[in-house]
Formats: sequence, structure tokens, C-alpha cells
Amino acid sequence: MYVLTVISVISIGIVIEKYRQFRKVRLANYKLLQTLKGQDKLENYRALINMHNSSCPMGVMLDKLFNSQSDDLDLINQSMEATANLELHRLEKGLGWLSTFAAIAPLIGFLGTVIGMVNVFMKIQAGSQSGVDISMLAGGIWVALLTTVGGLIVGIATIIFYNDLVQKLENIVKDMQDTAIEYIIKYKNLKQSKL
Repeated sequence: MYVLTVISVISIGIVIEKYRQFRKVRLANYKLLQTLKGQDKLENYRALINMHNSSCPMGVMLDKLFNSQSDDLDLINQSMEATANLELHRLEKGLGWLSTFAAIAPLIGFLGTVIGMVNVFMKIQAGSQSGVDISMLAGGIWVALLTTVGGLIVGIATIIFYNDLVQKLENIVKDMQDTAIEYIIKYKNLKQSKL
């Protein structure tokens, strides 16, 4: 149960941090996109993105588009993808631990139950000459089963939060992909209008 308590405390810390981080990223991305709305000059895009690119993944990705030294859109697109992947990798940190904790918590609970049952049977064997006390036996079994209950509770709660966080991350990825396509088209149109 001590191990499960430690796992649950660490999991709660990761969950709180990830929700806070994802909320901050979504707000920063939204704020940047609202700022960029209605702009019609490359210089304006560049200036606004430079102001926001350190605070949100969307800004870092769009910086590769609007501040590129190349006019090769394939190269720019690859650079944007690489940057987006790097930003998303940064956002994924901690989710692996949450997945691991969701998987091992029930196993640790089962291990505690097995150890508890071994202890009960050792007591039965030691007391077989004088008879078996049923209340001692029942007490040992329910204490052993508590670790299974604890492990399942921690595992179920952790997997629910893990899946929700993965869904939130996928929404951020989809928003970034849609935005990249939209702003590549705007960039091409702005470049052509300058010619």
C-alpha cells in the first residue's frame, strides 16, 4: 500500500502539471491566432510571431514559415513539421510515466495480495497443530485483498486521466496541423501578391 500511495501521489502531480501545461499552451496558441487575424502583410506576421513564438508551440512552428531564409515551400514545410514534432515531444514528457503507473498499479496490488495470502497460509501451517483460528484467517485475507482494491483504484483513475490527456494532446496536434496548412496558403498568397 505504501508503494501504491507513492504512485498515486506522483500520478496526481503529473496529471495536475499536464492539465496546467496543456491549458497554458491552448490559451497561448489561441491568443496568437487571434492576434494574427486580419493581418495582410508579411512584415506584420513576422513581427507578431516574433512577439509570441517563445510562449507557444504554434508561434515556434509559424516562425519557421514566416521567418524562413528559403523560398522552397517543401523545405519550409519539413522545417515546420520538425519544429512541431519537437514541441509536441516536449508536451508529451511525463505522459509515459502516467501510462506506466496505470499499468503497474494493479500489478503491485495483486503482488500485495499474493504476499498477504502467502503470509496467511504460513500462519495456517504454523498453527495447524493447535487448530486454525477462522477470524485470524479471514482478517489476513481481507487485508491482503485491500492491496488489490487499492491497485485497481489507482490504475483505473490513472488510465482515465492518461487517456484524457492524450486526447487533449491530439487536439493540440490537430489544431497545429490545420493552422500550418492555413498559414502556408496565406504565406503563398502574400508572397505572390508581392511579386
